[in-house]
Amino acid sequence: MNKQDERDQRIYSSLALEKLPYKLSYKHFKELGTSISRIIYRVESHYAKSQALNWCFSDIKRTKIFLQIFHANEKGSEIYKEEISKNIPEYSYKTIAKIIDEGFSRGYYIPLGPAGEPGKDAKVKNIRPSEELIIDFLNLCLESLRSFDILFKQNKTVD
Repeated sequence: MNKQDERDQRIYSSLALEKLPYKLSYKHFKELGTSISRIIYRVESHYAKSQALNWCFSDIKRTKIFLQIFHANEKGSEIYKEEISKNIPEYSYKTIAKIIDEGFSRGYYIPLGPAGEPGKDAKVKNIRPSEELIIDFLNLCLESLRSFDILFKQNKTVD
């Protein structure tokens, strides 16, 4: 067995294959990697068409901030700079505030009251993603789900 085959064996044996909805044999595991990389490329090119998603996913800081804002929006709960800063302690409040302010200036984030009871501090801006950003993000997720569904259906009976 050559070094590449030994390496492939180690990689295959370390994969969490039980999480797949089908059985994947050793002889087909590289095809899975190729298919997934094509999906990721397709998904990336899908969000590259959206300036809002491009900006939100341009680095890990913006991604984490966007996800905090998006989750709060979906739950209908309040979210504001201080809360985001508490939830992402690896970044300073100043860094988080600067990113959020830039998101506001670009129109990707908007001030909008929570779905439930408003908070006690009227000075605090509740942050929401813009409608465009929500639509682009959900369409990106739908494209991802569709692509993975196709992959699973194609590989349902891989031996």
